[in-house]
Parts: sequence; C-alpha cells; structure tokens
Amino acid sequence: MLFRHFIAVGLLALLAACTPSTPKQQNDTSEPGTPATESFAWPAALNPFGDGYPKAGDPCRRLGESALTVNLLDDSAILVGCPGAPADSAAAALVTAGGKVVGEAQGVTMISIPQGDANAGMAEAAANPAPNQPQ
Repeated sequence: MLFRHFIAVGLLALLAACTPSTPKQQNDTSEPGTPATESFAWPAALNPFGDGYPKAGDPCRRLGESALTVNLLDDSAILVGCPGAPADSAAAALVTAGGKVVGEAQGVTMISIPQGDANAGMAEAAANPAPNQPQ
C-alpha cells in the first residue's frame, strides 16, 4: 500500500514538471486593451528610431524614410508611429495635441505632427542675402 502511495506521488511530481507554466508579469499595470509596448516588435519596414516620442520611454517612435513611409514624410512635420489602433491612448494623445493620423501599417498607427512652415522666412532671406554670400 505504501508502495502505491510513493508511485502516485512520483507520477504527480512528473506531471507537474511537464506542465508548461505561464510566467506572471508582476509589474504589469496596463489596463485591458492597452498595447504592451515592451513586447511590441517594431517592424523594420517602418524604419523606427529613437527611444520614445515625445519623450524617452514613451511607446511611440519617430519613423524614418522607407517604402511604407516615403509618401507620408513632410519637411514641415514629424512622422511618428504608435503601436496599436488610432484610438489607443498613445496615438490619441498625439492626435489631441494636433497630430493627424495619416496611415496604419503592420500594427502601427502613423501620425504626422506639424512643426510649422519649413519655408517660413525663405522669401525674406532671398531678398536680403547675408553680406558674405555671393550675389
């Protein structure tokens, strides 16, 4: 009888060792529906750079020139990508601050953030060249 007890305990121990366990994230304070940016794999096709936008650690990234972004880049705006849908908090905050959703690709919402007129002052500069510039 004691022998059967040892066999049963041994089988249970083996079964427990073979059962995959899912690690719990102790520091996960995100609300349901919020993208997990730490686990988000930025698509290389969007040419993301920086360590967060608008500040380091934020989930959005600036996007560089690539086949997917070339028609969205503007010399008077910053192109930013945020993981998730346009309604997600990071993207929505940038739109509320004046950005405009210009596209979505590979799980990223692309937002154009105006920086002012890149050509402002060009006419004045042409009319009044600096003294050491050739005329």
